[in-house]
Amino acid sequence: SGIPDSLKQYPVIQVPVQRVICMSTTHVAMLDALGETETIVGISGSDYISHPALRSKLETKKVRDIGADQTLNYELILTLRPDLVFAYGITAEVSGMVNRLGSLGIPVILNGDYLEVEPLGKTEWIRFLAAFFRAEHKADSIFNSVADAYGQYQELISDTPEKPSVMTGLPWKDSWYIPGGKSFASNYIRDAGGTYLWEDLDSREAVPLDLEAIYARAASADFWINCGAAGTLAEIRGTDRRLEGFLPLKTGRVFNNDARLNPSGGNDFWESGVMAPHLVLADLISIFHPEILPDHDLVYYRRLE
Repeated sequence: SGIPDSLKQYPVIQVPVQRVICMSTTHVAMLDALGETETIVGISGSDYISHPALRSKLETKKVRDIGADQTLNYELILTLRPDLVFAYGITAEVSGMVNRLGSLGIPVILNGDYLEVEPLGKTEWIRFLAAFFRAEHKADSIFNSVADAYGQYQELISDTPEKPSVMTGLPWKDSWYIPGGKSFASNYIRDAGGTYLWEDLDSREAVPLDLEAIYARAASADFWINCGAAGTLAEIRGTDRRLEGFLPLKTGRVFNNDARLNPSGGNDFWESGVMAPHLVLADLISIFHPEILPDHDLVYYRRLE
């Protein structure tokens, strides 16, 4: 217990931790990469989980769903005796949870991976999680190999003069949320050799625009990706008849990142995809530049029929 006096007032976490609760699917993916899923005793939002072993443990109650936000089950959390809870976010609800669990003697570790807009920036949070398992070296080698693979795919498109134009999203009610030019989606499109039609939108977040503004800019886009809950071209048309005027609907160049949905609708793109940005990038390159990766089988994306 060689803790200096200056730090004695802070909670101490003995590492490696043995029992953890994950509040995000990205934490699950990182622990899976580190070979530490056995330490997970609770998760928030079991419907979103894609990891097959964890899904079966949830069914047999070997891992418990602790609820989310206002419905967090504090009694259940206490009975699970976690060494720590991996959480994220900065809302009042989250700070309330941090304080309440702290008063129960359960440390909460806030993870910032959800704020990253660079694909590799998200992946690199594995280094932070690894510290709690004394697995820093393993995390370094995992991250470096993913970053190398990502860089090699970027090299493939570096000399391509053609950079097809790309639109994203789907209108919801009267708003169409368009990712900003500094967003996660926009960075993937850039790295895959596409031209994001709103790269001049100076924002990391999504911005609501009306359909007319989007039509004016994107009616003749080369590709349409990440089209929300739409599973077919007919579903897109059914959202709003005016969408039929968009060129990708006519050419069949619409691709959604929902090839790996679990039975309850959770999307593995947001789980294992966080640890496999090189595969997401390969998907996008093969969509935008099929001549560069002719033999690539899509992993996270699929062409809508």
